[in-house]
Amino acid sequence: AHWEATSHCYAMDINSQHVWDYAGDGYVHRLIQNKPDSKLIDLPARRHPNAAFRAEADDQVPREKMENMANEYTYLLTSQLDSQRRYYEDQLERAVDKASIASAKAEDAARACSALAEEMAVLRVQNQEYAASVTRMEKSVEKATTRAEKFEKMARDMSTQLREEKTMNEGLLQRIHAAEAKTRESQQETERLRSEKADLQEMNHDLTMFISSQEKVKELQAQGEEVVEGSAFAPEQRQQQGKKKAKGKKK
Repeated sequence: AHWEATSHCYAMDINSQHVWDYAGDGYVHRLIQNKPDSKLIDLPARRHPNAAFRAEADDQVPREKMENMANEYTYLLTSQLDSQRRYYEDQLERAVDKASIASAKAEDAARACSALAEEMAVLRVQNQEYAASVTRMEKSVEKATTRAEKFEKMARDMSTQLREEKTMNEGLLQRIHAAEAKTRESQQETERLRSEKADLQEMNHDLTMFISSQEKVKELQAQGEEVVEGSAFAPEQRQQQGKKKAKGKKK
């Protein structure tokens, strides 16, 4: 309860000027000051739980004592009300301080939110730029991949062509070696034919000389001249000697 938390045990009704005691659960006294004539009057009979505040029928209280009691209770009530006023003012001041702190925190939060909003805007712009950069990079990677595939295909084609050319070169080398062998054989055949030609020319020369000498001998014999014995080689013998010479050259 409020009176237990604040120790404010008394409260006064503004309209009736009655003072209520929360601890005793009843009015503090039955004598109060009347508003119209400022006289002390007795409240309707109600038994107060505190024996000190009970008034018996035969009790007679002097007027001065009643006024002192009224002043004392008025002072007590005023002090209690002033204490309550200070309490509520303190509570209000605390509430104002809390409200000021909350307002300052709210302003700080608003500034922080504004700064965060600006940062978010900057981050959005950066994110858009990064997204555009990623898109460009993806396109570049795609183009590079396409070029790499083309180069790889070209490399495979060139490798195939290289193998084919290597095979062709090997065939050409074999043909060249065969042609060189044939050339050597042709050269040997040419040398042989040249040797035979030389032999035939020599045989032809010898045969011509033999025929010429025979004709000369016949002419001399026809003229009656004496012919001294001599020897002449037949063309066949010359031919055999030429073959022997050719064989000697081959060796």
